[in-house]
Amino acid sequence: MKVAVVGAGLAGLAAACELTDLGHHGVVCARRPWAGGKTYSFLDRETGESVDNGQHVFMGCTTAYTGFLARLGTLALTKRQRRLRVPVFDAQGRRSDITAVALPGGLHLAGSFLRYRHLALADKLRAARLLAAVTRMPAAARDTLDGVAFGEWLRLHGQSESSIRALWDLVLVPTLNARADEVSAAAALFVLQEGFLKSAESGALGIPTVGLSALHVEPALAYVAARGGGVRLGCTVTRLQAEGEKVSSVVSSGGAEPFDAVVCAVPHRQVAALLPEQVAGASPFAELATIPAAPIVNVHVWFDRSVTALPFAAFAEGDLQWLFNRSRLEGRQGDGQHVVVSLSAAERWMALDKGALERHFVAALRTAFPEARQAQVRRCVVLKEPEATFVPAPGIRRPGARTPLANLYLAGAYTATGWPATMESAVRSGLAAARTLHSDSCRRAPAEATSGR
Repeated sequence: MKVAVVGAGLAGLAAACELTDLGHHGVVCARRPWAGGKTYSFLDRETGESVDNGQHVFMGCTTAYTGFLARLGTLALTKRQRRLRVPVFDAQGRRSDITAVALPGGLHLAGSFLRYRHLALADKLRAARLLAAVTRMPAAARDTLDGVAFGEWLRLHGQSESSIRALWDLVLVPTLNARADEVSAAAALFVLQEGFLKSAESGALGIPTVGLSALHVEPALAYVAARGGGVRLGCTVTRLQAEGEKVSSVVSSGGAEPFDAVVCAVPHRQVAALLPEQVAGASPFAELATIPAAPIVNVHVWFDRSVTALPFAAFAEGDLQWLFNRSRLEGRQGDGQHVVVSLSAAERWMALDKGALERHFVAALRTAFPEARQAQVRRCVVLKEPEATFVPAPGIRRPGARTPLANLYLAGAYTATGWPATMESAVRSGLAAARTLHSDSCRRAPAEATSGR
């Protein structure tokens, strides 16, 4: 089958790779002159370094994404922990590491949690009891909490406001791009169970040592092209034409072109604009606009000297959330250092201009790291993604891959993968769309052949 993959983000790339392996002719259409969606990199004109449009990490539990990298042959271009270890700082600069050890699930974090300095003893005891209960909670019970806000659920279980800020949001903000009061308890508990409590290895971090375009964008495009697929960059798809209950053609800047099927892998708020009006107003397309989205801001700072030996760090208090030492992670030697401040759920920072953000976060870095106080800033780049991810708010409905149009399929981290808005969810959605399309085509083929006779 000739299949258009509209959108060249991670979901679209995963779908296209899977389609080619399943024997279909996938054609990737990217609106911009480059692919990658919200997970790409570019060459900074002043430093000559590859800069990601957003800092991304993966975990030991994200098996679809690591499998995708293995398929592309680029998994070795990452640094992966054997078990989770993260240094966490408070506003006074005190460090307390979260470290998993080789013990059964539920016990592997117990020691570092008991030593965790950023919670009062009473809060720590209440949190420990709740974490033990979460570890034992069946998935069916967890999923009944989809309509309940996690913050509300935490308070009902005795968690204080300080523990929500210093512990629960420490985990949720970078993984769900939202705070406890904004997400469903089911989504938050899934992250805790699957990513942190399941095993000593599930939470282990993986971090790219090259730009995202070199890690998975360019290799995916090459993978598709080498297997007979098509890649069209700078191809703006304006609408999908339908006849009856099927998409008949894809209209782009190059005109209308017939396709046997379409995988729509654009952001969820852009899907309806591609569809005929009578279709766009129907379920599930009409509901997509109601799924909230949240921004992410990344502040890249190049200092004239080393300011920290840590490859990365998290912050339980203050405005800093996560710091990534790109110079160390990428193995670059020299007298300077490139660090990235990554800010999720970043609504409060969106209105500030580059100068204001640079002043604020350089000052925060100098407070957190004494070595930065004498360092001079050589360059600063601020990247804002206004709708970086969907927010798993209480009660939202995430669609599956199939749609009311028989040959139109959805792919995107927002679809019903069961995972939060991560690279893992994006890859899972692309694989699901491709496999569902293939299954449907195999099922329809005998019937169409029979009717043709």
